[in-house]
Amino acid sequence: MDTTNLEAQVLEFISAKVENIDASEITTASQFSELGFDSMDTIQLLFDAEEKFGISFDGDEVKNFRNVGDIIEYIKKHPTP
Repeated sequence: MDTTNLEAQVLEFISAKVENIDASEITTASQFSELGFDSMDTIQLLFDAEEKFGISFDGDEVKNFRNVGDIIEYIKKHPTP
């Protein structure tokens, strides 16, 4: 996957999933809980991200995901062909 503008792409993707929060307020440091995601919402978000970005998250690693930046860093470290 081309990681050019990856941060902007992920922020846009997540902002489309969030209600009642202005997209400009979402940053890489935004915690999932701050965005209104409970654990089930976060799992669904990650499934959707896999489809959108053509990746596959490792279950052991995603347990430690807490914020938007964690998704971005994972995608950067695990590029797809």
